[in-house]
Amino acid sequence: MTKLLNYLSSIRLFFALSALMLAAFLLGGVIPQGESPEAYQELLGRTGGALVMTLRLNNVFYSSWFLALMAGGFLNMLACTVKQWKVLKLRPGVFLSHLGVMLMFVGGAVHGLFAVKGVLALEKGQVKAEFDKYDGTSAAMPFEVALKNFQVHYWDQEKHVVHALKKCDEPGHEGEDLLESVEVTPGEEVRFKSAAAALTVLKFYPNFSIGKDGPVTIDESRQNPALSVKIAGAKPSYLFANHPDFHGAQNADGIRYVYEYNPGRIKQFESRIAFLEGGVEKFEKLINVNSPAKYKGYRLYQSGYDPKNPNFSSIQISKDPSVGFIYAGFAVLMIGLTMAFWKEMK
Repeated sequence: MTKLLNYLSSIRLFFALSALMLAAFLLGGVIPQGESPEAYQELLGRTGGALVMTLRLNNVFYSSWFLALMAGGFLNMLACTVKQWKVLKLRPGVFLSHLGVMLMFVGGAVHGLFAVKGVLALEKGQVKAEFDKYDGTSAAMPFEVALKNFQVHYWDQEKHVVHALKKCDEPGHEGEDLLESVEVTPGEEVRFKSAAAALTVLKFYPNFSIGKDGPVTIDESRQNPALSVKIAGAKPSYLFANHPDFHGAQNADGIRYVYEYNPGRIKQFESRIAFLEGGVEKFEKLINVNSPAKYKGYRLYQSGYDPKNPNFSSIQISKDPSVGFIYAGFAVLMIGLTMAFWKEMK
């Protein structure tokens, strides 16, 4: 027993474990975590990608060898504490420092064994009781989450600009000259100061398409923004932001009109979610990037959205019971170090 205690408490074991832990932290920081095997093969080649997956370097802090390092560090510190107990009980600051480090090792092990993290993808009105983990599997939650609403807020609103261009045939200057650019509003007439004719914007199509009964907008995403316009003395025509040369409106003077769509600058996006149990709503919460929701040990963060689907919200969800151990370990370690140094300074 004494021989085992001497081995577990040896300073050589401490430095060996410390070096391995440092290497683990470096690997976990340098190698992207939670990616697919294809992503690692693209980044590191076939051999490197296979090595990452075999050694579980794609999930360093959840791997069995990292948990073994945490257990080894805990046993090393515990053995040191037991072996030096007669000295440590007379130096409470040093004892608390040992205890703080042990609590952090416990926190690291609890994180690797019980922490879960993933993405909860929801559309407006949808209810889910499980989420997708980063390793490709799914995890059940002890409650359901419903997306009641999703909104994107902007610093400034979207703008619709029409450019009036006229063809130039002068030798050496062939091409088009910009006569004027005017911001327009759907449903209103705009008059140019230049030779361009007055133009009325009849309708805005966020995502233009042709349906059975004619032009329609598929949804509110701005995939194919278009304007229906009428130029004085001409039939209604369409201007497409993504295809300026397709069906461009043109008057009798050879002036062509081009549509430019400027989306607003995003300020914030947020989801209003509800937590349910057995179909019964418990409470709701408005979450955004800086304001997560907490429920039964889970944290839900607003993480993304789909510009092509205004009703979709991507929410990061995590549960980490190790946080209390880590914080307690840091607090006890700081108290212990303060007590130890204070005594030495007196």
